[in-house]
Amino acid sequence: MASFNASFLSMASCQMRHAKRKPELTPDEILALPEGRYYRGMGLVLIVTATSRRWAFRYRSPVTHRWTETSIGPWPSYSYADAHNSAMGFQWKINKGQDPVVEKRRKRAIGTTLQQAYEERIKKRRSKWRSVDHLDNMLKHVRSLANKPIASITTPMIVKVLSPLWEEHPEQARRTLSMLARVFGYAKSMDYCTGDNPAEWRDNMENIFPDRPKNHDKHYRSMPFKQVPEFVVHRLRPREVKGNSAAALEFQILTAARPGEVRNMKWSQVDLINRVWTLQPEQTKQNRQHRVPFPIRCMEILAFMNEYRTGDFVFPGYGGETLNPTAVDTLLRKMGVNTTPHGFRSSFRNWGAHAGYDRDLLEICLGHKVAGKTEGAYWTDDMLEQRRPIMEAWATHCG
Repeated sequence: MASFNASFLSMASCQMRHAKRKPELTPDEILALPEGRYYRGMGLVLIVTATSRRWAFRYRSPVTHRWTETSIGPWPSYSYADAHNSAMGFQWKINKGQDPVVEKRRKRAIGTTLQQAYEERIKKRRSKWRSVDHLDNMLKHVRSLANKPIASITTPMIVKVLSPLWEEHPEQARRTLSMLARVFGYAKSMDYCTGDNPAEWRDNMENIFPDRPKNHDKHYRSMPFKQVPEFVVHRLRPREVKGNSAAALEFQILTAARPGEVRNMKWSQVDLINRVWTLQPEQTKQNRQHRVPFPIRCMEILAFMNEYRTGDFVFPGYGGETLNPTAVDTLLRKMGVNTTPHGFRSSFRNWGAHAGYDRDLLEICLGHKVAGKTEGAYWTDDMLEQRRPIMEAWATHCG
């Protein structure tokens, strides 16, 4: 009896909506309408703006019980009759207890690949990041899953792909897994997939892969500052005529900059007259402008790079784009040097301490924040000219 009453009420509701349908508008009448919203009954809405006319369907969701709206299409691609039929179809779903927007998302989600979900998430969050190169590199580790529907990817599939990487480079595998977990989290919020997150660590992957060992004293492998001159003069500079990686590395060493900052360095950031390289907030780890006074030797490197200039990047990679993040690492590995590009910042810091330079000036040279919130509100000078002799002395030390 209850089922019959529900069906009867649903039919009555539908009939009432039919009764509220307004007379069909002719094309001339639609063209003559001023800007505004025109309700044509049964939830059908014609939205007129200065540049377009489009149909929409307004309804109360049977799931959330809130009023919402979904697009039908533009006029005249969708005629009055087409829009009316679409509204009828939406109303039929509502009478069955289905939300048209949710159903549309589910249909769209069918076939959405891991690559597509990843690119959508990156596009929405890109403005918050300085670079996504490291994320693109991590995606390459799961390339075999990239074109699979994200709803079909399971935990065993991820384990199979990441197991070889976990044995050789567990830290990189862990970062890749973390990236996947975030992509799946985004996909769930967009209804591209349902159920548990297959890449989740807690109560899932932690039972399969061993946890990374805790090492609170882990640092980037660095070179003792006394060995840097021999390395730069006798091993690095002879290679600068063969590729941009060596030139980029020496420039990074002499400026104590971060590897990513040098890779993405552009000519538009360089003041050759005053010998200052200005990094904008979105290019720095501290998210604030950082000026780097570079020594005379850097001018020689820039002059050399200018001879082969093809675009705005100072140290371009293949095709004139950003230098590959692994290019300098590969160079050091070929040279048999057991250090990382970032480790040369430690070499600079240790040299500065032994040379007796002011601690705060050395930290500012590294682009670090040395003042707390209160002190930082008053200390606004970046001490550019005080840092210049330090960088020149470091360059002299390096040969």
